[in-house]
Amino acid sequence: MQIPIPTDARARPLWRALLSYYVANGAAAALGLLLISGAVHLVFGPVASASASVGIICCIPPDQAAPKRGKFWHLLPALVVGVPLFLAVRLLHASPLALGLLLVPATFCAFLGAAWGKRGLPIAVSAMFALVFALAVTQHGAQGTPLSSTLAFAGGAAAYLLWATAANLLLNARYRVQMLADTLYAAAGLMRAQAAQFLAAAATPTRPLGEILRRQAALADQLQAARDILLESPRTPQRQRLAGILMQVLDLRDHLLACELDLDAVQDRHEHDDTLAALQALLRALADDVDALGDALLAGRLPAPQARREPPRPPLESGADGAATPSALLARALSGRVGHVESEVARMVALARGEAEPDLALVRVVWQMFVSPADWSWRPLRKAWHWNAPPLRHALRAALAIGTGYLVSIALPWGSHAYWILLTLVVVLRGSLAQTLERRNSRVAGTLLGC
Repeated sequence: MQIPIPTDARARPLWRALLSYYVANGAAAALGLLLISGAVHLVFGPVASASASVGIICCIPPDQAAPKRGKFWHLLPALVVGVPLFLAVRLLHASPLALGLLLVPATFCAFLGAAWGKRGLPIAVSAMFALVFALAVTQHGAQGTPLSSTLAFAGGAAAYLLWATAANLLLNARYRVQMLADTLYAAAGLMRAQAAQFLAAAATPTRPLGEILRRQAALADQLQAARDILLESPRTPQRQRLAGILMQVLDLRDHLLACELDLDAVQDRHEHDDTLAALQALLRALADDVDALGDALLAGRLPAPQARREPPRPPLESGADGAATPSALLARALSGRVGHVESEVARMVALARGEAEPDLALVRVVWQMFVSPADWSWRPLRKAWHWNAPPLRHALRAALAIGTGYLVSIALPWGSHAYWILLTLVVVLRGSLAQTLERRNSRVAGTLLGC
């Protein structure tokens, strides 16, 4: 099915967001919550449905676009950890002291999940949701006995695990396209940031590298997520073409990084400013082509044929000894690297149009080397037990914050909503102070906007 592509450049970012895997994954999660909680409500009543809904919500954070293999086992820790925590809170809710002695060490253990990186943090959030929402169930009146509500919690969570695994399987083909499109957008952003550096020295003595580094980090992160999905079982021609395009993005990134090597030396000689201006314009045009390729993939269309663009060939100026000057050689080398970028973009478009065949041997090699493991290992946790380990320090900060928030919730008169304090802490806490402050500011701004 072909989807219209907006012609207004201002509407295109919203269009891309609506067609991204974030929205597809979120819609699948929302539909699962609706269907499972509704079914439990019809069969067992509203009390069981409320606890089952909490179980579903606790399993949603780790439910992200992922490879088919290992999806169920990736989600399972949310259920295994969440059920005993939910039951413990329900049993201890009448004793504030015992509940506090549970919350602090449980928070510490949950946030040690950061030792597993991006895989572990959603599990930590799931564990904290089980604790906090169990308090909500308790504080909003009787929601059945602790055992019955926990069984409903476990039933809802288990049903959602099956739903999420099936939904991930059904959406796998779409996820491949969406992941690749987002990777192309990240690559185009890096190309524009790199192009901006070509004549930056004319305005400032030192080229600002912050944007380049930020774009490189965003592309690296997106590339790893795309590898895990696109390189899984690339057996059909369509999957092989998408994997082949991803391989070209890797090569394109390497050529962009190589452009940094000689840029300073070429910028120092202003006789090459015309060449740099032409290369800058070419790189920006190629970034537009990469964006257009991503849009075509999202819309289910063939991209337009790639118009070949030759980079300028600066003359080889001779020095006093008759040999070419070093700056002229470097300018020629820089032009050649941009030419390689142009070739990579042309090959990506040809692959998407079916006019070129992917390098399947390279795809198989990268599939074996650069795909993230799907199983869980205790090794990251064993490495976290020293003072300089960020996961340990983050877990200590989180435990102190939750403990302080719990004491404040007891002291304040608004006892019916005391868990709101803990919920705010859970969603704001991040691995560093800068990230936590950024998330805090966003949450305060969102609250004011909502009010």
